[in-house]
Amino acid sequence: MSQKLLGIRKARPADAQQIRDVHVLAGKGPDSLERNNKSVLRWMEKRVAADYLQAMQTEVFVVAELNNRLCGFGAVNLLKGEITSVYVDPDFTRQGIASSLVSLMELAATDAGLPALELQAAGGALTFYEKQGYVYVTSPATTGPLWAQMRKDLKA
Repeated sequence: MSQKLLGIRKARPADAQQIRDVHVLAGKGPDSLERNNKSVLRWMEKRVAADYLQAMQTEVFVVAELNNRLCGFGAVNLLKGEITSVYVDPDFTRQGIASSLVSLMELAATDAGLPALELQAAGGALTFYEKQGYVYVTSPATTGPLWAQMRKDLKA
């Protein structure tokens, strides 16, 4: 039996293509609200590595690797105090990867002196973020896709 080795680290420019690939895979996965939204899927599939490289100029990207395979990523905008992305390859969900990514982004925010982080969550991610200690800033939407603005106060 092989041992699974999970590593979480800050993303490097060389990771941009794999980040893009995970984003597209996650958007098609069973937990994604985007999977049935053809216009969002077309937008995701048109994205290229350079789009993620550009985003890395203003956001801190972190990646998760399991047995040397990039299987998830997250991004946090420290200027806005906002988590902007957390995506995990559907083949690797429910293994603590998203939680580990969020923890590293919260650490980066704490190191930057931020008192809190906010994010927009949708669908099943609402429950995930509640388990991570995030609370609703706005009540979940009652029409259209289920989503809400959430916030977590960080310990100094």
